[in-house]
Amino acid sequence: MLMAQAKGDPALARTLRLALAGTDGSGRLAVEVEKRLRTIGRSRGFIEWDKVRPLARELDSLRETIAGPLAATDPRAAVAQMRLLLSLADNVFERSDDGSGTLGEVFRGVGADLGRLWSQVPNRDPVALAADVLTLWDADGYGETDRLLEAAGPALGPEGRAELRRLLQARLVALPRPRKEDAFEGWQGRGQIAFRLRDLADLEGDVDAFIAATEAGGRAEDFAGDIAERLLAHGRPAEALAWLDRAPERHESEEVRHTDLRLAALDALGRQDEAHALRWAAFQRWLTPQHLRPYLRALPGFDDVEAKERAMAHALEHPDRNLALAFLVTWPNLEAANRLVRAHHAEMDGRDYGRLRPAAEALAERYPAAATLLHRALAEDVLRRTASRQYGYAARDVRACASLAPLLTEEPGLENHGAFLARVRREHGRKTGFWALLEGQA
Repeated sequence: MLMAQAKGDPALARTLRLALAGTDGSGRLAVEVEKRLRTIGRSRGFIEWDKVRPLARELDSLRETIAGPLAATDPRAAVAQMRLLLSLADNVFERSDDGSGTLGEVFRGVGADLGRLWSQVPNRDPVALAADVLTLWDADGYGETDRLLEAAGPALGPEGRAELRRLLQARLVALPRPRKEDAFEGWQGRGQIAFRLRDLADLEGDVDAFIAATEAGGRAEDFAGDIAERLLAHGRPAEALAWLDRAPERHESEEVRHTDLRLAALDALGRQDEAHALRWAAFQRWLTPQHLRPYLRALPGFDDVEAKERAMAHALEHPDRNLALAFLVTWPNLEAANRLVRAHHAEMDGRDYGRLRPAAEALAERYPAAATLLHRALAEDVLRRTASRQYGYAARDVRACASLAPLLTEEPGLENHGAFLARVRREHGRKTGFWALLEGQA
């Protein structure tokens, strides 16, 4: 009955054939799996966006069949079929647009399963396995082996890991030292090998090998945070600080990370005064609650009250008004957030909906005027930019203004809702898509 039903459903038919094959032993199951994998591998047509997820589901189902029923009865056949599945990555990626990352996730899972399956093969040769890992890395064009080494660790064992390190180091030695004028291109090859050596060092928990690999790859100071993190985990805070001192200036998120690592090192060394000063400096720069809270806790007596007032005053004067608003709402200090909005709403960036919209919602109950100003800023920014794809959000913000309107009191400089709508219609009346959404016609 199921096979009859599957005549009009190719995906169901393939699933049923695999299920039936599994009842006849591993030999037939391996044949059916390989047949389907080779069919996919021979395909050349472009995979349209609406076919990407169905293909990902099928590939994942094949992965589960190989790692489950086939591996349970014939681990060697399972390894062969998992390798075949992994080899499809280039073909599939070149024929599709994996903007969602769905296919990438499936193939990374295939790589990890292959590493685990190697452990199930009896009498495996760890030295030969190390060469296999290197071959798969060389063929990796889309990151499908990102999880291979960690999963293959038990199968490689100490002997296999030592061989893999020997092979990588031999490649590194064989590379010519880059000329100064070709430094970037020259270090790219070294950097890739160093990246693999760092992964191997992490697998063995060897921080000194991690540092050596990083230095061999060049520009080791660019990885100062990674090195410091591992040194701290191994109880070596003084060395971690020395590496952080070598780090070049980076983007904000990396600077925050380096600061947190520096704080951990200073705390571990008992240098509390330096850590205390650094937490305040970090808060002043980034308005980070995670730095302010321990700073306040460390203050004696009632000094924390005065320091908290100083922190709120600093936030109110911070030049990044959106950042300041997000901090005050998160802390929370809604009274100060209200003051900030009332004084500086014209300076706030309406594109920053990730901060302004949650702030408007947090302020709505106690400070409806401030919430209204934020919703208006969000809506008017969309209209000024004629960002038609965001008209739905703008309409939602205007409706939020309408719901808050009965709570507003008349005051100088604050338009009532009717006056606001009239002005927006004068300035943006031709944006019919927005007005249709607002009036429920689209």
